[in-house]
Amino acid sequence: MTIRRIGGWIGAGLADAAGRLVILSITTAFLARILPPGDFGATALTLSIVTAFSMAVGTPYEEALTQAKVVRRDDLGAVLALSMVAALGFLALCVPVGLLLDHVYERADLRFLLPATGLLLLAQGPMTLATAVARRRKAFYIINASSILGHVIGAVIAIGLGLAGAGIWSLVALRIVLVFASAASLFWMLGLKVRPVWSWGRLNRFNRFAGLVLASRLVENATYVVYNTLTGALFGLTVLGYLNIAMRLIEPVRGAITAVTHNLCFPHFRGSALSRDNVGEAAAEVARETSALVAPTMMGLAAVSPLVVPLMAGPGWTTAEPIAAALAAGGLLALPSQVVQTALSASGRPQSVLLSYSVALVILALTLVATAGLHPATIGLARLAGDLSLTATTVLINGPLIGLSPWPLLRRLSGVWLSAAIMAVIVAWLGITLADAYGPLLALIVAIPAGVLIYVPLLFLISRASFDSLVGRIRPLLSRAPVAGLR
Repeated sequence: MTIRRIGGWIGAGLADAAGRLVILSITTAFLARILPPGDFGATALTLSIVTAFSMAVGTPYEEALTQAKVVRRDDLGAVLALSMVAALGFLALCVPVGLLLDHVYERADLRFLLPATGLLLLAQGPMTLATAVARRRKAFYIINASSILGHVIGAVIAIGLGLAGAGIWSLVALRIVLVFASAASLFWMLGLKVRPVWSWGRLNRFNRFAGLVLASRLVENATYVVYNTLTGALFGLTVLGYLNIAMRLIEPVRGAITAVTHNLCFPHFRGSALSRDNVGEAAAEVARETSALVAPTMMGLAAVSPLVVPLMAGPGWTTAEPIAAALAAGGLLALPSQVVQTALSASGRPQSVLLSYSVALVILALTLVATAGLHPATIGLARLAGDLSLTATTVLINGPLIGLSPWPLLRRLSGVWLSAAIMAVIVAWLGITLADAYGPLLALIVAIPAGVLIYVPLLFLISRASFDSLVGRIRPLLSRAPVAGLR
């Protein structure tokens, strides 16, 4: 395998992230000007619940199918049948839960919004199954292309409904159409034909691994449910709407980076585990090198959030700016944990991932409760605290289980993080100064390349080893030469 090929996958993943961000930003910029913050808050609440349900529908078997040495068509049919049954069960559950939300938040449309949003569960199982097949084939370009196509179709439908006066239903339709379109395009691009066949016996060899993955993913997504629910309960649906706008800016980038890293690293870590290599050392190397690229991206987003939020959402959304900055900074802190968690799963230790997410959930909830009544910006700090505890638990407690030396890794990461933080402070000051004089658009155009020019020499001065490693990885990409012995 050549660095050129891996570089192409990474480039496609980053293009997917950028494309999703642009598409969702344009859609949000339109809808935020015709819908109140409360509508965004109500949609965030229903989506967080349905997302948690979707984890049980298909995601556990995605990891199990990807990790298995051999997968037959009948195995896929059994997984598809189970996901369809689960989808129908959770869709039925959306009805009483919607009625409960209506009672708690005294908003009558929630009883209809949740079951309607739950329709996306019918496509969630097929989409995760097809994603597993694509990952086994290393068809990462197809995953990226289907994602972009789904986002484009969903955005067109949502904007069309918004122009037609559909109100909050345009927000709901965006996510439903996105999932259905992504699933359909994945099946089409892969040429995949699978029919559901109920066979519990065929699922037996996947069930233990899938069960542990399910538990960890449920806790991971329970974090979003708790985050949105507690924010709505403690701060109100209007503040939850501000959080939703911030997440629409940050989560597409953060989610894409996590997905690209996981998809690319899982086969490599799995191969290292099977050959009894040091998986922890491989994870430390990947975490250090990816952080050198991701750190300036996330901290750059944090720095320019006061410029991007007004451009994306318009006036009246100032409260979302510090929340977005905190979410982006959390993405910086959480990346090493994502790499190590991928290594843990590939090594057959998904139970360790469950511990990390459980600790992060508790810290986030406690921080939200402790800061209730303070400025809404504190809800961003709660997520930041959760992300910090996630990485601390993963690296310090779980990392040694696969041979990872935590403190040397954290020392190397500290230089990257410090470089990115200093760059962010300078870019934030530059952006605000230029915005006052020339407006946010021109300030953003200047701030982005300025961040790159500032970060590179800072990394050279503060963390020479990370700088040399980064240059060492980029140089072969530019020369398009194969690298022997690539990890």
